[in-house]
Amino acid sequence: MKFPFFGNDVSNNAGEAAAIRRSQAVIEFTMDGTILDANENFLAAVGYTRGEVVGRHHHIFIDENERATKAYADFWARLNRGEAVEAQFLRIAKGGRRIWLQATYTPVLNSFGKPVKVIKFATDISALKAQTANLEGQMAAILKSQAVIEFDLTGMILDANDNFLGAVGYALADIKGKHHRLFVDPAEHSGEAYRRFWEKLGRGEYDEGQYRRLGKGGREIWLQASYNPIFDALGKPFKVVKYATDITANKLAQ
Repeated sequence: MKFPFFGNDVSNNAGEAAAIRRSQAVIEFTMDGTILDANENFLAAVGYTRGEVVGRHHHIFIDENERATKAYADFWARLNRGEAVEAQFLRIAKGGRRIWLQATYTPVLNSFGKPVKVIKFATDISALKAQTANLEGQMAAILKSQAVIEFDLTGMILDANDNFLGAVGYALADIKGKHHRLFVDPAEHSGEAYRRFWEKLGRGEYDEGQYRRLGKGGREIWLQASYNPIFDALGKPFKVVKYATDITANKLAQ
């Protein structure tokens, strides 16, 4: 990330600098990592007052096990070479609280091109990271407990987990790139209802029920399943994920 207002012509870009400082957490360091200043956004994120951080070293925000590592030394070596460093960083706030920052450490150069200080621009993404971890945990639990298969909007198979493959008796290589109709009785997949089923999913509409399907070799299986359209950032469906439970034994016992 480049910040063009840090250069010889600072005054022309003062408005841009002020806007960024209002919206982001900002902290400044000497080239050895000593804290020079921090704005209110940064202090709120880490839970310190300005007086508690100015004059101390950057490593107060670093886990003790990380401070003496080669990676941490290399991090400061890069900054001293004038290289910006951008990433998501796990940091330690006051009281040992762990926070995540999406941040850029930007060396500021003097008129001779020598770095004289480092300014860090950051956004606290702790809540987002926690939400992501929660969703990933839920997804891992679903994948572990349910049969899952993915299709494009035309019904072509993109992927399937081991639970699904076990239910239908196929290997992934046997089905990937083939159409969903592989699991459907020919009398059904040639009908109007089956065509409307995929049109419905293509419009982004959900479908749920108990479905009679065919496993490898024509074996009858029953799945309690939901077909879930997945939407992109613009709200347009781009694939379908099916979550299923094999209920064959119960259905055939009825």
